[in-house]
Amino acid sequence: METRASKEKMDRVKRKLNFEYMFCVEPRGLSGGLSLLWKSNTNINVYEWCDNYIEANININNDLNWQGVFVYGNPFFQKRRKLCLELTVGIHPQPRIYLETFRRFVDDNGLIDIDLKGSKYTWFSNPRNNVITRERLDRVLVNWKWLQIYQNVTLRASPAVTSDHCALILDTQRRVWIKKDFRFEAYWAEHEECKEVIKRS
Repeated sequence: METRASKEKMDRVKRKLNFEYMFCVEPRGLSGGLSLLWKSNTNINVYEWCDNYIEANININNDLNWQGVFVYGNPFFQKRRKLCLELTVGIHPQPRIYLETFRRFVDDNGLIDIDLKGSKYTWFSNPRNNVITRERLDRVLVNWKWLQIYQNVTLRASPAVTSDHCALILDTQRRVWIKKDFRFEAYWAEHEECKEVIKRS
């Protein structure tokens, strides 16, 4: 997540959110900064990073190894374009031709945008003329094979606290649903509509 927060501040956020580990790229002035937080069931080996991205090998529960690239798109177009060339991944720039390049990259690589639960937006502008712009700039893109393995994945955006971006929380844990037995309370039989409800069901 893009933080604009120092490593010390992100360490407090890490503890508050109950994460055990963190990799942090410090911000420069009032912009940038990236942090990656994870729990003890996940092994993350960061092998490359800069102001705009973190690349890592990831293993969850000693199961499957996969590569994650966590990207912050610089607000300055020229720097964003340079990053696109460096990663060969388009970052959602404004000119239509670059947006088409990004869409083509997503289509050519069979990437799927994971649905965001909760908030529809991940970025909020500073109010100008009493108008706040909201957009979904931050996304998690995965391929079909990854999605087959992590079928119950959920993606949430936590409230923006130290940044104008919301932190994205990707939960890959498989959910085990336990069917609960039906329990009938004796006092329900005394309710005047009880027999009718039973007949209808």
